[in-house]
Amino acid sequence: MIHTSMPYSFRTVTEKGYVYCGDAVDILADTDEYNPNSDVWVSKQDSPETRRYHAASTINNKGYIYCGGIAVQTKGCYEYNAHANVWTSITDCPAYHLYFPATTINNKGYLFGGSNVVIGYAREVDEYTPNPLDSWVSKTDMPSPTRSMSRSSTINNKGYVYAGSDRTTVLSMRITDEYDPDTWINKTDCPSPNRQSHAASTINNKGYIYLGMNFGVGLLQDTDEYDPDSWTSKTNAPSPGRYDHTASTINNKGYVYGGNSLKQDCDEYEPDTWTSKTDMPPPGRSYLEASSMVN
Repeated sequence: MIHTSMPYSFRTVTEKGYVYCGDAVDILADTDEYNPNSDVWVSKQDSPETRRYHAASTINNKGYIYCGGIAVQTKGCYEYNAHANVWTSITDCPAYHLYFPATTINNKGYLFGGSNVVIGYAREVDEYTPNPLDSWVSKTDMPSPTRSMSRSSTINNKGYVYAGSDRTTVLSMRITDEYDPDTWINKTDCPSPNRQSHAASTINNKGYIYLGMNFGVGLLQDTDEYDPDSWTSKTNAPSPGRYDHTASTINNKGYVYGGNSLKQDCDEYEPDTWTSKTDMPPPGRSYLEASSMVN
């Protein structure tokens, strides 16, 4: 018997960035996908609710957005399957979180502190395990001082929370804390200047914090690298300085998206070089969040 080869079709997959929701003239539900190979943006299925002041992470190649604010603060959370372009509601978080960071450690999502319109700044830490459990567990509170507008990333299965705004003085800070579930350790402070409302990601097992604001001083372009437990100042990000932006890592490069004054900027950081890329689709936005997935 003679066997003839059958034609097969192959689907090209690549790691892509996803930005979720944010604040423009109105609160948004937009989801947009960025392909760094082609430097092209594609608008995807809107999230089920508009949202700002939220956080996001990737678990098992699915995107998750957590808490934040709609018209009021919410405990609602959602899962995004980029391959199917489908959103699914998941179990509500046990606590309210606004202006807070989130990261993924060992296939679980972690939400760190932030604000709560009822009690002010918060220290709660909540751990999310996805399906089949779809469950939350409250963990050890963050150490003092209580803070908001910080950012986080994961390095070698430990979470790091960088800088933020102090509840007592309402001033920007430089504090770095390490979370090795379920233990907190204070680490070496971020370099000057103090900052809040910045962005962060991990590239090749080093943490990077990008831009931000120094309360009472102004907008920053600073980029700093954290190799536990030492900091190195790196090349400044391109103008303009900005805050309330977000970042993700794709193929060992950092990408910084959006920001205050309804910016659409997308900038690529390949340590230690910055390149401006194609702008995000309109509308420009702040208080957006991002994650990366293979699709």
